[in-house]
Amino acid sequence: MQSILKKILTLSLTINLTILAQGYVCAIGGGSENYNDWSDAPYRWIVQRADSGKIIIIDVADATNWLPNYFISLGASTAYNKTIPNVATANLQSTYDELITAKGIFIRGGNQWDYIRFWKGTKVDSAIQYVFNNGGVIAGTSAGAAVLGEVDFTAQSGSAYPDESLLNPFISKMRFEYNFLKLVPNVLFDTHFIERGRHGRLIAMIYNQHFNSGRDLIGAGIDDRTAICISPNGIGEVMGSGAVTIFYKDNLTNYAAYTSGKYTIENLKSHILTKGWKFNFNTKEITFIPESAKDVDINRAWQMPRTSFYLTGNNDISANLNNLGEFLSNTNSSNVVVITHPGFSNSITTLTNYLASNNYNYSLLNITTSNLNNPIEAAKINNSTCIVFAGDSLNVLSLLNQNGNIVANEFHNSVQSGKSIFFFGNAGKIAGGIFVGNTDTDLYASYRGRMTLNNGLNIFGELVFQPLVFDNADYYENRMSSVLWGMMRNRKRIGIYLNGTNRVQFSSMDKSITGFATIPYVIVDTRTATKVDSSTYRASGSIGPRQVVAFDNLRWSLTNYPTIKYLLQVGRFDYLTEVENELQLDVPADFVLYQNYPNPFNPITNIKFSIPTVILSSSKDNEDVTIRQTQSDRLMKTQSEMISQTQRDMKVTLKVYDILGNEVATLVDEEKLPGTYEVKFNGDRLASGVYFYRLTFADLSVTKAMILIR
Repeated sequence: MQSILKKILTLSLTINLTILAQGYVCAIGGGSENYNDWSDAPYRWIVQRADSGKIIIIDVADATNWLPNYFISLGASTAYNKTIPNVATANLQSTYDELITAKGIFIRGGNQWDYIRFWKGTKVDSAIQYVFNNGGVIAGTSAGAAVLGEVDFTAQSGSAYPDESLLNPFISKMRFEYNFLKLVPNVLFDTHFIERGRHGRLIAMIYNQHFNSGRDLIGAGIDDRTAICISPNGIGEVMGSGAVTIFYKDNLTNYAAYTSGKYTIENLKSHILTKGWKFNFNTKEITFIPESAKDVDINRAWQMPRTSFYLTGNNDISANLNNLGEFLSNTNSSNVVVITHPGFSNSITTLTNYLASNNYNYSLLNITTSNLNNPIEAAKINNSTCIVFAGDSLNVLSLLNQNGNIVANEFHNSVQSGKSIFFFGNAGKIAGGIFVGNTDTDLYASYRGRMTLNNGLNIFGELVFQPLVFDNADYYENRMSSVLWGMMRNRKRIGIYLNGTNRVQFSSMDKSITGFATIPYVIVDTRTATKVDSSTYRASGSIGPRQVVAFDNLRWSLTNYPTIKYLLQVGRFDYLTEVENELQLDVPADFVLYQNYPNPFNPITNIKFSIPTVILSSSKDNEDVTIRQTQSDRLMKTQSEMISQTQRDMKVTLKVYDILGNEVATLVDEEKLPGTYEVKFNGDRLASGVYFYRLTFADLSVTKAMILIR
């Protein structure tokens, strides 16, 4: 027995000593270092954890002495460059003997494929492991940071751009290395993150690895001029000017497998961390939030869409005419008002020619400060049945957010009455309560604090929208940071990234988002965020801090399935297409009576309702009733259970009453299978006024009002 205990004690001590002997890692997102600048903190951390000893800087090409001198200025006893350009040099015993004398090894930026193909499995690989296992520091910037995780993106076939990665997460460029260094368990690093708009790329990489290797990795995207420095206990601290974005799959995350070019990612967990925030890579928890962070009230009132509207991914009117045609065919388009501004007349001709050639009745309203109280212009909005916005001056178009003038008042009355709206490209940014400006003209607006915050039309107050996200790589940082910065500054809950001729549709009836997209549209949902923060770093020429931010507990969702709805009230898709399980039943999860459309109507309107498979709870009459079978419940069921459940008949009635409570029509009175239905109501024999329609299902009922105008 004593012998066994002795062996256990010895093993335990060995394990503990091994854990304690592990070294330090500092992953840096790239960008130029400089004295008395952002780089001092992480590079000094490297020197200090290396006990101010020798630091060897390695690369496959020759380099200047700037970086060695910088390390020495921060306290290193000595620092120098070591060029290891090929496998032969990497396998020299003298190379190994030299590297293991270092207290810290720093891998320069360059091409990570060079490091993998020349150093993997060589004495350089062994020497780096030796230094790390003996408590030393292994650091790298850009490509040098990209090889520090357990899994590395190799760049063997070239860089994978975010738009092509989102379009197909399994493109040939998505090549990974599993047996080089492996210093930080279960982590994949990406660099130059917000600068190159790589959020979509890293999400695609994590999704790829879930299916191709069966691993759910932590993705750590590091902004340029930013670092995350990780101690042996797995806790990483963010330093520098920008942010580190963490992605990982948890129990609320769902994937639909990629099939025929379509896929879905729902509720991928994320934290965005700025200077001073700490994250434990072992437990996937934030362990420290600095005092600079501000609290977020998660119980603050929600603002749902006031009317239904369409957004498109770019400004090209000609390319988006199909999207406009889809909008006009799905709304009351008998009288279209086009709202634009002077100076956009050359572009607007394409739109007005389209409306005229397709026999649409339309009027043109040019917004100026001088015509906001013009009754003729107000009448154009009043007489319209739907609204189209097109223009490149958002500050002019957003003059309609003002109160006290008749044109703006008429516009808001139209929104309140449910007139649908179509926005071309950037004009859609004003659909939110706020919009972020100066994203498309100043290349360094976000980096130098020059993006602006402006009041939108508040059609959907929670929204911050950014189109053209992959339109021009020069503006990647502005456009990626605009949504997150706008959401942080004004505590908004829903961000949308969209590109090209893709479109998304917001429904005020069922409070949902749907999209028609080739590249998946991306939703950022901050409803569970409790803390926010932002960078305080000011670069040369800045008028304010770098406009990158911190959030805890974000969720990222994306899809290019046109039939899937993102339900705003609950923050999830209404269903996922589970190709893996070959379960593709389009069965509603909720009992919902939608607002009739159009409303007001004359004399025909449509009434839509959904009958679910399972009743879990009920609600009082005259309230929005939602009876949910949770997505996790549904996905846990076998296909046979789901089919059996959908075969149960349910008695459903839908009746219309006048304002005195007299029944005037029965639209449905029969058993219905679970599903979504739509019926027409014709009020041609009724007088103008308010009517009520009541849906009864099982022991539940819900009533809504509608207005008939003759």
